[in-house]
Amino acid sequence: MKYDYTCFVPPDRSLKWIRRPIITIEIFGPKDSKEFDALIDSGADNALFNEEIAELLGIDLSRAKPVKLTGISGQLDGRRLEDVKIKLKNFDEAVKIPICFVKSPTVGVLLGQEGFFDKYRIKFEKDHNSFEVNTVKK
Repeated sequence: MKYDYTCFVPPDRSLKWIRRPIITIEIFGPKDSKEFDALIDSGADNALFNEEIAELLGIDLSRAKPVKLTGISGQLDGRRLEDVKIKLKNFDEAVKIPICFVKSPTVGVLLGQEGFFDKYRIKFEKDHNSFEVNTVKK
């Protein structure tokens, strides 16, 4: 499935607009499921979701493994669950991937390599303002 990059106005308005590979996903919890826009980030090792999403969907983080995460903005404490169910918009099947939940105002929904890139083949074509996401054939 092919998607267009999403344009954002940068905080410094003297810079050019920012184009990012954003996809709508549904995240499932025991209480509910909700759709969120997610950034596909090939430079991130893990999928990161804000802890507020877990609370909203009734996902119990008490059984999650505490983890230390390192990124461009330094170190972050997270809690990792191995089997969070997500479904990409316009795709038929949901998949389970590991997710690290973090308490950070700068993290929303970020799909990093582990788990997500194992289930989907991602092809970035920024020069064509598009990217492709397809299910990995097993």
